[in-house]
Amino acid sequence: QLLFLLPINVLEDFSKPLSLSFRLFGNILADELVVGVLVSLVPLIVPIPVMLLGVFTSAIQALVFATLAGAYIGESVEDHH
Repeated sequence: QLLFLLPINVLEDFSKPLSLSFRLFGNILADELVVGVLVSLVPLIVPIPVMLLGVFTSAIQALVFATLAGAYIGESVEDHH
């Protein structure tokens, strides 16, 4: 039974950081695309609040990324009883 679950456990260990990386990449890309579109449409004042919102959401994303990465690392190194 242990050999049957080994591929599933290995897949789980690789899929967690991969999904976390895709999530972070998607959020960064979306922020850059929104700012780029706003700069092309209204070049002067309108993009500034969106850029500030981008800085705020980037800080939140960094906190979420660090928290989830710490949880995943802690889960992977703890002893299995």
